Amino acid sequence: MSIPLDRLYHYIEKIAKEINDDIAIYHFYPHGSKDLKNLRELKGGASWQDKALNYSIYCHDQEPLIYELYQDVSRDNSFNKILKSLFLKIDTNLMINPTMHNWACLIHSEKRSNELAKYQQHLLPRCVDVYYWCHALVALDWFRYAKHVVQQKQVSKTFLIYNRAWSGTREYRLKFVNLLIDFNLQNHCRTTINPIEPELDIHYNLYQFANPVWRPNAILEDYFPNNSAPSSCSADFDIEDYQNTDIEVVLETLFDDDRLHLTEKSLRPIACGQPFILAGTHGSLEYLRGYGFKTFADVWDESYDTIEDPAKRLTQVVELMKQIANWDSDTKERKISQARAIAEYNKQRFFSEDFFNQVVSELTNNLTIAINQMTSNIDTSVFVNRWKKCMSHNEILNWLAANTNIQYPTLDQINNVLAIADDIQKLKQ
Repeated sequence: MSIPLDRLYHYIEKIAKEINDDIAIYHFYPHGSKDLKNLRELKGGASWQDKALNYSIYCHDQEPLIYELYQDVSRDNSFNKILKSLFLKIDTNLMINPTMHNWACLIHSEKRSNELAKYQQHLLPRCVDVYYWCHALVALDWFRYAKHVVQQKQVSKTFLIYNRAWSGTREYRLKFVNLLIDFNLQNHCRTTINPIEPELDIHYNLYQFANPVWRPNAILEDYFPNNSAPSSCSADFDIEDYQNTDIEVVLETLFDDDRLHLTEKSLRPIACGQPFILAGTHGSLEYLRGYGFKTFADVWDESYDTIEDPAKRLTQVVELMKQIANWDSDTKERKISQARAIAEYNKQRFFSEDFFNQVVSELTNNLTIAINQMTSNIDTSVFVNRWKKCMSHNEILNWLAANTNIQYPTLDQINNVLAIADDIQKLKQ
């Protein structure tokens, strides 16, 4: 995504360096990327030696964690493979840069996560995690002008639904559209459909679904107009969409999953003062309430949020939409008025100093605990033993002696770092 987010990571760096100055921050650029070649140091240009002496903090806070994405399944004893394991650190999954420390820090934005557990069990280096709700700070920036917007409602459709990409964790969105058709809700919805997945350039009829239950059986594009919105649209809002609808149905990134990982999509209707129904993983509404927001259980049935089975949860969401669409005019006027009062409270909460301070305190406190844990459990023996073993190969010694690439070590740098690491280990003993 082209939205500039570097200032967020500079802010994280500022917090980290107030705790310990020997910190290097790594994040993905372009933002939203999951490609390992796009993982970069926030302040580039450091030598291999500087990187090896610093503690590392890896920011994977915008996208859901996928541990297997960074696993290397091939291994051999060739010189190139030895160098690859040394310099690219494939064997350490996401933790790509060599450091003499046995701990690295992983910043993320998900709870109840099996993917996080895989990192916590990883040993080279050990992973200490930092949770904070990244998308809350992102959304406060992206949607800041919504604070000053006063909607002039001219409602033509009950439901507003943004529905662009549908591959990967978002396959369920196609089934959702199919259910809208099954429940004859298409005329109640302001929405679109992408028959061609924008990230894969493939029609849903030719797509291999990870979960076949989400494959639609209707011709979706016969019922809804095609979507032409770019990927950056989730970072913006269209006030006309909100003025012409009563309720937004949010289609989150994660649905067919156990993790709690809410993005800016869930905060967009809150920033815009719009009532919403949330299609996310089970417990997502409770997650929002944990940040001081109100949901709509006094207006409509929110039991869908407690359903762990994703297919049943999705059906329950659409059944709720059908119930709302069938309200008589008096009931609709009364209930929508109640919902808008809750939405206005949420908007005030979102732009409040209390909410900002809650998220920042969460980040600061969790990062402080993690850095203290990382820096108080020093063990350089793994780093030292690995390098001493590798330097027993003459071809590696020759390569190091001839190296002029700042990304990789010279023989002098290796010896300098090993001497420091050895001294640290002796002091520990």
